[in-house]
Amino acid sequence: MAKSWINDRWLTDAVKILDDGSKVHVPPSSAVKRALSMHMDDPEKAKVPAEFRTSVFGQGSRWTVFWTADGERHRKNFRDYRKADEFRAGLEDDIRSARYVNPKDAERTFGEVAEIWIAGLRGSIKQSTEARYLRELRIWVLPRWGAVPLGRIGTAAAQRWVAQLVSGDAPRDGRIGQARPLAPKSIRSVVKIVFKAVLDLAVSNGWLSANPVEQVKLPRAVPVRRRVYLTPVEVKVIADEMDDDNAIAVFLLAYTGVRIGELLALRCGDVDLDRMTLSVSKTQSVDVNNRTIETTPKGNRSRTVPIPEGLRAGIMQLADGHGADEYLVRAPRGGMQTTQNWRNRIWSPALRAAGMDEIDGLTIHSLRHTYASLAIKAGADVKTLQAVMGHASAAETLDTYADLWPNRTGEVAAAINQEILL
Repeated sequence: MAKSWINDRWLTDAVKILDDGSKVHVPPSSAVKRALSMHMDDPEKAKVPAEFRTSVFGQGSRWTVFWTADGERHRKNFRDYRKADEFRAGLEDDIRSARYVNPKDAERTFGEVAEIWIAGLRGSIKQSTEARYLRELRIWVLPRWGAVPLGRIGTAAAQRWVAQLVSGDAPRDGRIGQARPLAPKSIRSVVKIVFKAVLDLAVSNGWLSANPVEQVKLPRAVPVRRRVYLTPVEVKVIADEMDDDNAIAVFLLAYTGVRIGELLALRCGDVDLDRMTLSVSKTQSVDVNNRTIETTPKGNRSRTVPIPEGLRAGIMQLADGHGADEYLVRAPRGGMQTTQNWRNRIWSPALRAAGMDEIDGLTIHSLRHTYASLAIKAGADVKTLQAVMGHASAAETLDTYADLWPNRTGEVAAAINQEILL
């Protein structure tokens, strides 16, 4: 158990020598203490007798809290006795409840802890996710908090920073572009994921007693961009503006529901035309250096996707003359076609040519939404759609496409009505 006490830096006991030569300590009287308390801004007005004055009388803070913990003696100065006493009481409570933080640890900078956190990221998450976290740390978090000691990071200061992120006034280290307000979704990632994760590490190591970000309030999310569902006619209009091979790629996206990164990672050997299925076990992503790589699909979930019979001829055309290890959808000179290149060189020009480039919310991912809408229209249940699309849960599928399932509450009431006996 640590021991703590409060010391008066300005007043001391007077030493009196008795007739027999012995010494006694005489503490300052209550009148002296009251007079000094009334003149803290100008101690000389208190007219404290010299024998009660210390060598630092009137200099700096009057009160010092001393305590011993972790085998060391520590101190902290206070001008006001009540604040000193509150600190001492809280200190002993923290020690009793194992919340005590060594002052040396509280002086560690956020940047020092961030370096440790970065080292722990490697290999624990997808490289594309790691790259995003590192980018947010570099651009938004470290410019504000990198040099700040852990013990000086509080909820109020963090809340003010969130307000700056909203307004576009937050410090940043962007290498290109200008400072700008961040969207609520981006703020959540910067504050509640990256910033909070570094401080969570500090808490777990005993360098902070609690994470100040826990109580920080974030701005409300704005309405999501409108989800676009295309008709088969609109899908064909876009495909007609492409060469034959890329048109087949559009049909695969729209009528199997695979993601663009998954499609471009497919090999010819992933296609089983006997069973009419695609084996989706890889997707395109980027590493921490923003280079294109292949990794497992979202959520590390491989799956088998059914192929509509109408796509058989097109798939045979893509695979004709190519080995099982070659890409099904290839770059113009063969080999890997990247998502960015396909978007910029194939998809966007086709949208412009089709006069559909100004449709709000229309992206490559709209083809996946189109598949979901067609599947639900055809009567697909939520569990089947979840499995085909590779969602983590049926709840995710319902949350994403709840607007597409027909409202059948009337049918339920009619069915129950047939069972009623009155």
